[in-house]
Amino acid sequence: MQPTSLAVEGTLCAKSAGRPTEAKLGPVTTESDEQAVLRLLAQQVGQRSFQNWFAGKVSLKLEANLLIMGVASPFLLTWMQKKFSSEIYATAIACIGPAAEYRFEVDPELTGPEMNSKGAPDSSTATAENSDRQPLANSDQKSERIDGGHKSTQPSPYKGRRFADLSTFITGKSNQLAYMATLQASEQPGALYNPLFIHGGVGLGKTHLLEGFYRKIRQQYPSLQVVFLTAESFGNYFSKALLERSLPSFRQRFRNVDVLIIDDIDFFESKHNFQEELLHTIKHLESHGRQLIFSSDRHPRLLTKMSEELTTRFLSGLVCRVESPETELRLQIARQRALLLKTPITDGALEYVARRFSHNVRELEGAVNCLQTWHVMTKQKITTTMARQVLADLERDCIRIIKMDDIKQIVCSTFGISEADLKSSRRSRNISQPRMLAMFLARKLTQAAYSEIGDFFGGRNHSTVMFAEKKVRKWLENQDSIRVALQDWSTEEIIESLEQQLLAS
Repeated sequence: MQPTSLAVEGTLCAKSAGRPTEAKLGPVTTESDEQAVLRLLAQQVGQRSFQNWFAGKVSLKLEANLLIMGVASPFLLTWMQKKFSSEIYATAIACIGPAAEYRFEVDPELTGPEMNSKGAPDSSTATAENSDRQPLANSDQKSERIDGGHKSTQPSPYKGRRFADLSTFITGKSNQLAYMATLQASEQPGALYNPLFIHGGVGLGKTHLLEGFYRKIRQQYPSLQVVFLTAESFGNYFSKALLERSLPSFRQRFRNVDVLIIDDIDFFESKHNFQEELLHTIKHLESHGRQLIFSSDRHPRLLTKMSEELTTRFLSGLVCRVESPETELRLQIARQRALLLKTPITDGALEYVARRFSHNVRELEGAVNCLQTWHVMTKQKITTTMARQVLADLERDCIRIIKMDDIKQIVCSTFGISEADLKSSRRSRNISQPRMLAMFLARKLTQAAYSEIGDFFGGRNHSTVMFAEKKVRKWLENQDSIRVALQDWSTEEIIESLEQQLLAS
């Protein structure tokens, strides 16, 4: 899979001020002609900008009334079009005449000592003008940018993001499929699972997999253009393009990449403009064999406020679920964290942490961090007794108080029904099943009285709630399915998804 070449026609008018007065030149055929064009260009952009962006970094051709300027990378093409279009057009008019036009294009043969391997200016020539390029993330000591995966060798002005590595991802039964799919897709981007969709609750390792995928692709295929960003960032760039009326540039930026990685795709629910733009981006990239990978907190079919066409696109590749880590996996994660922090801790204390912090990896690692801090303060080895005492307050703080109103909102959102319908007397299956699930969860997670639950869900009596609870338990025993978003799901999966959303909210 090779990056596509880009070319952008210029149609801007020249600035009236500062237009050069030299005589019109013919086609650039000799070195002196080229130097004459560059001299006119230097007068337009100024010596400082000329040395930073043009001297030894571009190629020139004059064909009839067209001035063609070659640059080393698609990113530079976009940048120079935005920054110097008026000045270059003025230079073309001075060289050719009033009928002059100009065009940027990527010149694959354009390399030089002042360019790094990605076609971006080296740090020795970078100036404050680089600040117009917005950094997306940071890896190691170099700034990662949303320029199709190119790196600037200029040190980042801030301590930014470090991308995780697949080699540090600890696998178990709960995440083995997602890990193997990510690993195989990174070996042959665009050929196996496209798109790859990873879903699961918060803090279970989805972002770790996406970052590891990004890092592995960059290592194995340095020539590919790779973009990693969150769905919110994609939406922010799109909104900015709408305000600045620069949608062509936005689309060129995202539709000419080789690998597109978007985290937290569920952010696009109910945002129809974002969904439409993402859909067209996916269509374009898929038609060119480009790799796509997404993550979400739910299965695509449970993203009930996502367009059907976009959902089917997610389903057309491979959908992998990351589940809550089992006890053995939690123990491995806690042990690895303790080794990383060089925390002296007994096996009994690690087992205690693994048993008590079972919801996600983040709170598990947070518990080990807490024990490490205690060790630094006291210089004592962490035993089971000490771990129980130190983490007592943390355990209390981790208790999530779930209210019946929270359950009502999550159930309505998942099944796409209104609160009025949930509390109504309607008995159609698409209403009664979510209502019984809501009552079951209210009894399980709030321990409210039957009468209180019945009163909340439409003024029903306690026997109705008892019947709903027994009915849902029977569904679980018989492994019955429930229809959500035109697809049947097992009752167990639906309840687990609802509980994860309640704990994450």
